[in-house]
Amino acid sequence: MKTMPGLTGWRRIRRQIACVIMCFVFASLIGALEAAQIHDVAYAPPGESRSIPLRVSVPATGRRLPVVVFSHGAYASKDDYSSILDHWADAGYVVIAVTHRDSTKLGVTRGSNNPKFFEWRLDDLQAVLGNLDAIVSQVPDLRRRVDLTRIAATGHSFGGLVAQTLGGATYNDVARAGFPVSRADPRIRAVIIFSGAGAFAPLLAPENFASLRLPTLVTVGTNDLKQAPDLSGYEWRRQPYDLIAPGRKYLLSLDGADHYLGGIVGRDDLPRSDNAALYLADFNRWSTTFLDAYLGDRRTARRELESLPESPAKRSVSNVSTLEQR
Repeated sequence: MKTMPGLTGWRRIRRQIACVIMCFVFASLIGALEAAQIHDVAYAPPGESRSIPLRVSVPATGRRLPVVVFSHGAYASKDDYSSILDHWADAGYVVIAVTHRDSTKLGVTRGSNNPKFFEWRLDDLQAVLGNLDAIVSQVPDLRRRVDLTRIAATGHSFGGLVAQTLGGATYNDVARAGFPVSRADPRIRAVIIFSGAGAFAPLLAPENFASLRLPTLVTVGTNDLKQAPDLSGYEWRRQPYDLIAPGRKYLLSLDGADHYLGGIVGRDDLPRSDNAALYLADFNRWSTTFLDAYLGDRRTARRELESLPESPAKRSVSNVSTLEQR
């Protein structure tokens, strides 16, 4: 016959339960301390009566931290991509996201189209890149931890067009008879184009992409947003990969994904795909591997990418994704 624990036994059990609870509490506190810290700051360009809103995601630990600048999609904002930007920060990158003047958060109506939006976006990013020291100094203790010589340009949709331009691709100045314009920034070392834009006249011709020679990752959903009349969304939005100069170029294709990784980033008013979490996980894994390879200078990550098959061959890297290089 089993007997109930005596007084000493109950005390022992209570101590064990208390120990388990404290372990959970400490684990939660440690997790909170190790998570990226988010800071909302702003930069006021000299001579302008405005400030550029910025979201700075900072790793909890580490020194000589590389910098990733991010340009959002049309009408979105710096706050619509936290599941990506904070993942990069947790991986050891200081991520600076801009809210551009075409954001609905700044009063713009979705669907409006000002021809100045593109160059205004480039002006925003070049103002940020030219004043990184002042910007990171607004975040406590960050200036001594950051490496301003290692910078990647990244962006979604319209922001992908901005990122590729900062990385070296040109565009045509319509007001000057299509004269090609370069806004390349020599500080950029790598580029991520997330569901960007293919060629479209008169702004972008196929030859405008060829001058992007930096390591570049292009990511596209097979059900991506269609905007070119004769091409599917996937065919058109993978063109940055197909048209840029070969060598250290990578294409991540997400099977069934739309323009927003299944409704999980960029907008919060769209249906959520059953595969959204899978799309996000694959995007985060491989975009981080790319950053590790070409911004973090990690040889293991670079070898992993260099082992990929050359297009048109591709490697299945999950149930919903393939990866290839050229």
